Amino acid sequence: MNKLTREDLIVLLTERNETKYAAALNELRNIGNLNLAVTKMYGYSVGDDLVIVYHYCFDGCHFYFEISDFNNLIYFYNEIESIMKSAKEILFSSDSPDIFQNSQFINLFGKHDIIKQESFGMLSPVISHEIDKNIRRLTIEDEKIVSAFYEPLRQYRDNLKNAFETRIKTNDKNCIIYAYIDNETDILGYLIVDTFDGYYWDISYIYVSENSRGKGIAKKLAAFYANDVIENGYFASYGVPENEDSKKVAVSVGFEMFERRYFTQWMLQK
Repeated sequence: MNKLTREDLIVLLTERNETKYAAALNELRNIGNLNLAVTKMYGYSVGDDLVIVYHYCFDGCHFYFEISDFNNLIYFYNEIESIMKSAKEILFSSDSPDIFQNSQFINLFGKHDIIKQESFGMLSPVISHEIDKNIRRLTIEDEKIVSAFYEPLRQYRDNLKNAFETRIKTNDKNCIIYAYIDNETDILGYLIVDTFDGYYWDISYIYVSENSRGKGIAKKLAAFYANDVIENGYFASYGVPENEDSKKVAVSVGFEMFERRYFTQWMLQK
């Protein structure tokens, strides 16, 4: 059993498959950023088998498993049992659904329902889509057209006016808002992207006004964002699509799946 520090994990995951672990490496490289919910990451390995431990700011722990030899599970359990017991909430995930059906895993960690999540990113260096000239980055000078924009509020979601006030007007370099602006007067849709370090960019929200849907605006916004980020030498992540329509937008633009994980639900500890 080897315990892997944050730095050890960066080396290991980079050597194994930097693209597959792009999201995990982004978190590892930005531990300590106050905007990142993950406060600590480290791992344990036996041969090629691996468990990554994520600690969160809300006293939760997430355990990611990559297991080829299920006989190794007991060794990982012995290492992380005390970590699990000290956490207020725990979550399990893996790159394979098979582990959650394995009798040894069930005996040690319990039986759980799982959900599949797929992360998409722009892996190709060039995108062939024609760029729509109605799209551009919003600046502080766009306050008037932002104020005139209406959208219904959604729980746990950012919105254009809030992001503009808190990120654009404060000159936050870690946020960009791309907007589709009709005749430079009316915003028909927008896309918010964020980064921790200026390299790995991720979509936090896409919204298109109800009366402007069906015109390919979301697709055009995503393509513009990807082109803009890639041209500057950075990584454009689409993140995890919320639904099949969002996934179709990602694929049609050229985003490719780079990671598939299977997650349990968060479990409250007694």
